[in-house]
Amino acid sequence: MMLLDASLWNEFLAGSKQAFERIFLAHYDDLFRYGVRLTGDEEVVKDCIQNLFQHLWQRRKTLGPVKEIRPYLFSALRHHITDEQRAQQRRTALQSGYLGEGDVQYSPEDFLIAQQLTTEQQAQLQAALKQLSNRHREALYLKFFDGFSYERIAEMMDLNQQSVRNLVHQAVKRMRQVLPQPLLLLLAGLLLKFF
Repeated sequence: MMLLDASLWNEFLAGSKQAFERIFLAHYDDLFRYGVRLTGDEEVVKDCIQNLFQHLWQRRKTLGPVKEIRPYLFSALRHHITDEQRAQQRRTALQSGYLGEGDVQYSPEDFLIAQQLTTEQQAQLQAALKQLSNRHREALYLKFFDGFSYERIAEMMDLNQQSVRNLVHQAVKRMRQVLPQPLLLLLAGLLLKFF
């Protein structure tokens, strides 16, 4: 995959519109889902993805090689969204907390895609997730559902690898403390994959 990514990226850097289009089409849906979780605002995410790809095309001659396109795009989108949130806050002059940590939105379905939960279990899971910080939820999502390595998550979140490991470990530990045993058993397969 890395060789294909590197080759496709190099074609894009050389000015291939077909390679650029393939990159866009291959990653748009994942970028959109990730962006919506960071902002909760689909229109802002669409604008940020469009701006990201316009920026990439305009700066392709100054960009360097990339081994894996997906983590690179996730990181770049995260930066665009943060910049957009800052710009919006300046425009509206609202003081709404830390700018680098958006309100990441995750539902129980994100954490148990293939399993059916009762309404009560969904409520318990949602309550447990709300007890986690935005950074903890984001790290969990990137690790479990996007399958990124700690190294890639660290790059995307502008943290070192140990900090990412700590975030994920603390989040899992907290979930184990607050969730009832039957729900923990449902989550066990997912959480054990992590360790």
